[in-house]
Amino acid sequence: MGKLGKRLSFYTSLFVAKKLIMSTKEVLKNINKNISWRKIWIVLVIVLVFFGVLFTSLLAYGASYEGRILPGLHVDDIDISGMNADELRDFLQDMNTKLVDAGVRFFFSGKDGKEEMFVLHPTIVTDDNFIELISMDVEKEVASLLNYQKTQSSLARSWTVIVSRLTAPNIKLRSINVDRERLLEEIKNKLEPYGAEAKNASVVINNLTPFDYTFVSSTSGVSFKYDNVMSQIIIDWSALRIPEIHIDSTETEPEIYDEDLQNIISRLPNIFGHGGLKLKYTDSHTKSTNYWNISEQKIADWVDVQKTEDGLIFGLNFSSTTEYLETSVSPKVNKEAQDAKFKIGENNKVTEFVGSRPGISLDIKNTYQKMNEAVVQKTWHDDGVAVSIPLVVEQVEPNVKTGEVNELGIKEILGIGYSNFSGSPANRIKNIRHAVKDKLNGLLVEPGQEFSLLKALEPFTLEGGYLSELVIKGDEIKPEIAGGLCQVGSTMFRTAMNSGLQITERRNHSLVVSYYNDNRNGLPGTDATIYDPAPDFRFLNDTGSYILITTDMNVDNGDLYFTMWGTNDGRSGSYTEPVVHKWIPAGETKYVETTSIEPGEEKCQSAHSGAETSFSYIQKLASGEKKETIYSSYYRPLPKICLVGVEKITEEECSEDDLACIADKANSTSVKDTVVDDTPPVEFAGD
Repeated sequence: MGKLGKRLSFYTSLFVAKKLIMSTKEVLKNINKNISWRKIWIVLVIVLVFFGVLFTSLLAYGASYEGRILPGLHVDDIDISGMNADELRDFLQDMNTKLVDAGVRFFFSGKDGKEEMFVLHPTIVTDDNFIELISMDVEKEVASLLNYQKTQSSLARSWTVIVSRLTAPNIKLRSINVDRERLLEEIKNKLEPYGAEAKNASVVINNLTPFDYTFVSSTSGVSFKYDNVMSQIIIDWSALRIPEIHIDSTETEPEIYDEDLQNIISRLPNIFGHGGLKLKYTDSHTKSTNYWNISEQKIADWVDVQKTEDGLIFGLNFSSTTEYLETSVSPKVNKEAQDAKFKIGENNKVTEFVGSRPGISLDIKNTYQKMNEAVVQKTWHDDGVAVSIPLVVEQVEPNVKTGEVNELGIKEILGIGYSNFSGSPANRIKNIRHAVKDKLNGLLVEPGQEFSLLKALEPFTLEGGYLSELVIKGDEIKPEIAGGLCQVGSTMFRTAMNSGLQITERRNHSLVVSYYNDNRNGLPGTDATIYDPAPDFRFLNDTGSYILITTDMNVDNGDLYFTMWGTNDGRSGSYTEPVVHKWIPAGETKYVETTSIEPGEEKCQSAHSGAETSFSYIQKLASGEKKETIYSSYYRPLPKICLVGVEKITEEECSEDDLACIADKANSTSVKDTVVDDTPPVEFAGD
């Protein structure tokens, strides 16, 4: 292309570009003429307002569940969404009561292979207490559920509320308490008729002169597996379901078979013909010596076949021998360690009235081993075998030893507690007197010590000075030791509060009982229950000095006073009168069929109204700080419970999800605990 062609092409392109620019300007000019910026701003404002309202609504919706359960939240299949603290507390207490009343259902294979079932009521009912072997900590659950997934910022919590509404989460309760030891004992008692221990091959000695015995063959047994029982109960209870537990059984084999015993049976006569055993003990203080002669006949009654690493031997049966040591030897050997005890004399002067003394305790296990070894040696040796066996004892040191009274720092009264036990039956009064006079009066609490009331009052045995009373355990009536000690617990609780001490463990009774009502307004709430091994009552001696406990008991009018003495570091304590927020009616009488009493016979426990109460414990510390602790207590309603003797317990079919029917079946009446306000307390029969 020539220069002319190139120039023509350039001008042509320039012309086209110019036209394009002019055309674009014209288009933009037309757009500006047609667009309303006012409308654009209106749209933008509407959009912003919409999102602002949406954001505000989201925050408001999230805030509406402050203090309430998240929407859609379920415990298993039970909807608890939207409940506030009071509603949730009432619901959980009601459900726990229904579960306790319905009991735990156990299924197992009977002797004929047929599946059988029994209901175990996890309760112990006395005239003044109600112990639940399975329970939930309602206050912990209320706090946990109300705060479920609410730890984030306000915006995040609002989003959590939306997600919870859409997903309906399912959770389990976490604060389920099980008294494993006592509950397992009750389960084993129920299954005892259906099981059998495997029995080793053994011998029964019929006569020593002439020597004669019977060979007893080994047999297999049947045992039940309890490994997962407690965990399954907790799983079901935490889902608010009546536990249904299937307990498997297994065949057990003996450790010693007939052919094993045949190998050593020829040595059996060697044990006898050389005299029995003689136990010997010399008191280190009195220098007096006691002897216990174990005759050959008694050895014959106790003889047992034992398996060791070296093979089979003849020895003494552990259970029979240790039972003899516990019942016939220990009472004459054991001496409880005696703490130094003090009293307040004239001019508030502290004087010692009981000196400290170390205790002596028979070491039953090691004494048995010495006795058993002597019999083992008789099996293999014809002579030269020890027949005199010194008892093995242990020295138990006292907690508080005799020392300089003036070093104790006991100068003044810290606080006084009071309760009244008038109207108590004779055994209850005797138990209170034993605890108050023999256990607590003059007791010292060391600086920094956490005082345990259960530890101070043990052992809870007939030999320990306590008497028994009959209580209802499920569908049976059984004796229980040391009734009435909750009077001591309540009095000690009030004393510790009036002394300004730190309370480290306290649980209210499960029942409203007149013995424990506050003496100022006659209402429940300021009590403390104890029951071995739990619950306990504990306080911490953080005064920096010893605390002396003295007691005053008036059997005539029922007045009981505890006084704590020590050195006041400037603190003080008091507690308000209890307030009853609501009363709960006891309900209709429950009739429970049982085969433990004669057919037609009836034994009943008193009715108790329930209540929800609270009071404040106010401490003024040495630093001048004021500390207030609110104690809220729930007392469950308990109808009159009557055990009715029958020849055979009647059965009634219930659907699996019919809680009321199952409770009816267990208790012969439905559980209907309707909560009402301002219902007066019932009069307690026998209290």
